[in-house]
Amino acid sequence: MNIFKTRQLTDKQFAQINQLWNDEFPVKLANRFPILLEGVENYSHYLVEDAQQQVMAWAVDFEKDQQVRFSIIVAKKHQGKGLGGLLIDRLKAANNTLYGWVIDHDADLKSNGKSYQSPMSFYVKHGFEILNDHRIDNEMIRAVLIKYSTEQ
Repeated sequence: MNIFKTRQLTDKQFAQINQLWNDEFPVKLANRFPILLEGVENYSHYLVEDAQQQVMAWAVDFEKDQQVRFSIIVAKKHQGKGLGGLLIDRLKAANNTLYGWVIDHDADLKSNGKSYQSPMSFYVKHGFEILNDHRIDNEMIRAVLIKYSTEQ
């Protein structure tokens, strides 16, 4: 499976990722994808597409508040195929340290009415540390900061 790295998304890619965002993240976060990178100058998108150029999985790394942060989405029908791990490995290869905000509970609903399943075990399995002292807790999101670092 090839991972395509780009700075700019095509309109088609943007629309597909926005739809993935709205489908896979809690409904409280709907339509937040377009503002994810507002004010951010240094970022890269990583895409896994099928033969018909449909986005199967996406990730981004970006600099914000003196941290390299990331976000990742794998389409539901492609979860469990190793695409998330491939993207994480690519992000780790490009960055010595990564931070991300992760929902660490299953209390939120997705747009399809099903419960959003926290991906925390996925990140722990891939070597991320949970920074329990750094949390977001507001009407939109309850999440904890995670960190991956090659430095001990």
